[in-house]
Amino acid sequence: MSTHHGWSGAPALRVAVQLPPAARAGVVICPPLGQEGVIAYRTLRLLADRLEARGVASVRYDPSGRGDAAPDARPDAQVRSAEHAAALLRSTGIEQVAFVGLASAALIAATAATGADGLVLWDAPASGRAWLRGQRALATMTFGSDRVVDGVESLVGIDLEPVEADVLAAMTYPHREGPTVALVRPGSRPPRGLGDVATTEVTGSAELLDGSSLVATIPGSAVDTVVAWVDAWAPTTAHPVVPPTLDEVLDVDARVSERIVHFGPDELFAVETVASGQSEDAPVVVLHNGGAEHRVGVADFQVALARGLARDGARVVRVDRRGTGESSAVEEDERALFYTQEWLDDQSAVIGSLGTPADRLVLVGMCAGAWVAGRDTADPPRLVVEISPNDYRRNTAEPGTYAEALRVVAHPSPFRQRVRGWWNAVVPEPVRERVARRGSHGGVVQHVRPLVEHGTDVVVIAAAEDAELFDRLGGRRAERRWSGDGRQGRLRVVRVADGDHALFSPVMRELVQTEVRSRVAEAFPVRA
Repeated sequence: MSTHHGWSGAPALRVAVQLPPAARAGVVICPPLGQEGVIAYRTLRLLADRLEARGVASVRYDPSGRGDAAPDARPDAQVRSAEHAAALLRSTGIEQVAFVGLASAALIAATAATGADGLVLWDAPASGRAWLRGQRALATMTFGSDRVVDGVESLVGIDLEPVEADVLAAMTYPHREGPTVALVRPGSRPPRGLGDVATTEVTGSAELLDGSSLVATIPGSAVDTVVAWVDAWAPTTAHPVVPPTLDEVLDVDARVSERIVHFGPDELFAVETVASGQSEDAPVVVLHNGGAEHRVGVADFQVALARGLARDGARVVRVDRRGTGESSAVEEDERALFYTQEWLDDQSAVIGSLGTPADRLVLVGMCAGAWVAGRDTADPPRLVVEISPNDYRRNTAEPGTYAEALRVVAHPSPFRQRVRGWWNAVVPEPVRERVARRGSHGGVVQHVRPLVEHGTDVVVIAAAEDAELFDRLGGRRAERRWSGDGRQGRLRVVRVADGDHALFSPVMRELVQTEVRSRVAEAFPVRA
């Protein structure tokens, strides 16, 4: 597939434009908001690939103010970004454009599309107000009612200023006369405001959107339904197109700039952040995603962290490992690579490509990314920061097995439910807990030892649930053993009583960024 990566516009969007040699039409794939965008990222990449195979160009993007895009506090950034993405497609020579909006992105797509544009609304909410109401309820259940800090409201995976929340709440669907289709769940209906539009029932939306990113599955048949509609709507004749004009460097501000880089034999996608006047001996910080999540939704805390570290004097790269974000080809039945050798090989490829001396290297990761960062390397780094670690296994998993085990737990068969009931009734709780963690081979001591015994300082930042597991698997013993005697590395633990594992809480996100920046500054007292 021919994907052009870069930035476009002012404030700039981070864009991925897929162009066949000749295109029949173009599609703006609008990103869903918050955690919906995190979960759907690979699905929308697969959609772009299948459109390109039919001779249809597409653009995917991080809207300004979100993800890897430029900062933008204006409340109309979502719709304005969609409109700019359409203009970018047209600049390549494409004349006919359609918009695709999945879940909350249906509101943005319907608002940005003109009456002459094609429009595909997939699992659309009833209105902006209805979507916001549901997300507020979900956020309260997920991390409590204390969701507003300094006037900014936190939902699951997105922070909203009051004026932006008002803009989203006011969004409705204009009556459509132009080419439109609504893809709905079985037994559901499209939003009323659209009028009498074509409606198609599709399966797989629940399996994609209604759980966590750990167990989400790509609904290939629904993707094919979108492609088939676009294929029928688009002109039959393709016309030559020219590559879009994109910025290779994003100037975040007067000091900080970013560029897209690729690492290793698998061409891992990454963004490098540096500051003007940076020292040649600056530390290099590698940021690992949590799970298989790209830097959208709550995961875009990495973007703010990278830019802050660059202002402090560090060179930073934030990387998509294989099966994550923009790295590696997307397959409908792709197997998640949680805790696999593949992810450890990816880290080795990044470190090898950077060529940074170990005494200037920092590895930072969240959740499964913390496990990757905390694995011993051929030349141990100066500092490792593990955010929300919850697995300390020494043996790697086979691709797909971790996610499949979680799906079995979430959706057990009747037989498994009966066995589980017997197990919980008969087996003592301490034994059940020990067996439940049998995959976390070695515990905390064995996880940390290879690093600290070679001089690496390790910092663990853990909310209450992760801190409890850390302690139960030998964390307190590890703390006492490696409290810092000057001959080995030191283990330090930051326990966040009111934090949460996923960093949905604004308090947790702010604390994580502050801690990481302070630990890097402590290890490398460079002049900002």
